[in-house]
Amino acid sequence: MSLLQTSIPLIALVLLVCNVVRHLRSDLGERHLTLPSTFCWLALPGVALLAATFWCAAGLYGGAALGLLALDAASLLCGHAVLARRSLAEKVRELADTLVPPRLRHAAVPATALLLCTVLGFLALELPYNSYVPWMSPGCVGIELLIILVALTLLYFLFQRRGAGIVLGVGACFFIGLAQFFVASFKYAAILPNDLFVLGTAAAVSGGYVYAVDGWVLLGLSCLLLAEAMYAGVVPEPATSPAARARRTATNLGVAALAFALLWCGVTIPSYFDDLGVGMEYWYSLDYYRKQGFLTSFIAVAQDLPIEAPEGYSEAGATELEASYVAAYDETRGSTSERVAAEEQFAEELPSVVCIMNETFSDLTVLDGESWGYEGPREYRAMVDTLADGTLNVSVIGGGTCNSEFEFLTGVSLAYVGDGKYPYSLYDLSEAPSLARQFSGLGYDTTAMHPNYASNWNRDRVYEAMGFDEFLDIEDFEGAEEFHSGVSDEETYDKVLGLLMGSDTPQFIFDVTMQNHSGYDQGNIGRVDQYEVDGVSDYDNGRLSEYLGCIDESDRALAEFLDELRELDQPVIVVFFGDHQPALSSIVNDALYPDEQDELAHNLRTHETIYFIWANYDVAGSAQDGEKDDASPAYLGAMLAEKIGAPLTDFQKSQLVAREEMPAVSLVGVCDADGAWCTLDDEVNVPGAFDDLAHISYLEFASKLE
Repeated sequence: MSLLQTSIPLIALVLLVCNVVRHLRSDLGERHLTLPSTFCWLALPGVALLAATFWCAAGLYGGAALGLLALDAASLLCGHAVLARRSLAEKVRELADTLVPPRLRHAAVPATALLLCTVLGFLALELPYNSYVPWMSPGCVGIELLIILVALTLLYFLFQRRGAGIVLGVGACFFIGLAQFFVASFKYAAILPNDLFVLGTAAAVSGGYVYAVDGWVLLGLSCLLLAEAMYAGVVPEPATSPAARARRTATNLGVAALAFALLWCGVTIPSYFDDLGVGMEYWYSLDYYRKQGFLTSFIAVAQDLPIEAPEGYSEAGATELEASYVAAYDETRGSTSERVAAEEQFAEELPSVVCIMNETFSDLTVLDGESWGYEGPREYRAMVDTLADGTLNVSVIGGGTCNSEFEFLTGVSLAYVGDGKYPYSLYDLSEAPSLARQFSGLGYDTTAMHPNYASNWNRDRVYEAMGFDEFLDIEDFEGAEEFHSGVSDEETYDKVLGLLMGSDTPQFIFDVTMQNHSGYDQGNIGRVDQYEVDGVSDYDNGRLSEYLGCIDESDRALAEFLDELRELDQPVIVVFFGDHQPALSSIVNDALYPDEQDELAHNLRTHETIYFIWANYDVAGSAQDGEKDDASPAYLGAMLAEKIGAPLTDFQKSQLVAREEMPAVSLVGVCDADGAWCTLDDEVNVPGAFDDLAHISYLEFASKLE
């Protein structure tokens, strides 16, 4: 089959060469000079057929013969149009003279070709990666066609009404589609604007991939060749004088500038695409690209990138503000005997730090568990020797794991980034604050692990950007025991123990577990306690019971892990927290509190998980008596470093001082020192520390993205 496929583009290439030779002989016989530009135009169909021949010969073509035949036909048509462009241009003019009024003749042909090439550009962009083109959103198709039309108009007039500009534009569409095809093939992901920030990293790893193509790629390439064939017959009328040439040049550049202005406004007006119904769910980014089109989706994401600076922000002012917070910390919390003792102990011990973000782990007693007989995770609730523990106020529910991850690892609250944003998908985090980078600077080996695909939420790229030395993904858990939705918590803890015992170097380990992931109607964990909440359907009560059965298993595995650490002859700190509640918590919450008027309180209840900081050794300066201290993920890193005596960054010192006035902050709201909550836009009740930390967070994070 490979030999047969190889022969299809190879025969077309031979026919193309024969046609070129025949044309050259004809020109010599008629004493015509073949223009050098002709050979430039012929390069595209020639290279296309050579590439197809190579793909087939190397076994890298995975499509049907139809794609090859389409490419052959488009290449031969393109070659013939290029070779016959003088006579073709004349025939086009004659046809225009008969069909178009005299005043419109000069504009009709290029305008028609421009519209047709817009459609070809759209197909060249979408066909390589998107087999769902017939089912795309009509409105989004219209937006993308308009963008391509304006872009091609810009290039057409910028190139002084020559076809090269159009072909370059359609070619750019095809190569974008081809790049998206490969990214979708390798990672099942879409190309996002932030990927442009890490082209060097992408290039460094690109050699390890196999660049196979299919028939859809060849159909997209065929559209590019058809665009070239079409513009081979579009030749601008020669200017009658130098003055006329100058006027034409100025007019063309003016129209190009106008087209550029329209294009720029169309893609940069904030929320413009959002208002037109172009949306994005970053976990399903590729599906949205296929439904909405590459350009419409890419631009919508790009418009979501900017983080708005706080009112009155200036770099100098934020720097001065942060310095005042640092001074306040150093003069108070930083100078206590407990902190000094912890610092001295840390410098001597350098304890390993294990951070566990447990999938969907939460204590649903917060949802009036007493009324339906739930007492919470037993082992967790029985712990009495933590350095600190309590409620963790998170920004997400039912999904968005990466956002809890981001808040914890960077210390930047989503309240200062924006609702609906996923920093792992939007930004280059190589300059962001990072616990991994912080501990690496102290001489620690840093490892992240998640027993699922490395590309999920771009973790393969993000973890490297944040300074992790190593990332253990699903391939590192081959043969591991699974529970419910994936590799068990217990297996990840065994991997952690292996890292701790396998090196004398202190470790910083970030373990993102998997087993408790939804859905909760799988019926694959054996017999579990059954719970019934009034007002909740039997199906959802069944899901609730299965979810809580998963939590019981996580709770058991965690207790055994801590017991093993107690026996380990090296100092280890554990930070444990849940990333969010399951989505079904909203169903339970609505059933239990159906007429609740306080919307903030209603939302807060489903945005609570738990956390604790624990040590297997006596930490200097700490009673280790289970101190209750409610927090948010963005604060945990600073709290951890302070508790164990690790060096603190200026950002962390600022956070710890701000916590005294604002113990918790999330996308849902802000908590003040008295435990009262308010929404982020409540200018009357929001603590002053909220605005201060907004300026400092922008200085430490958002300003470095510019």
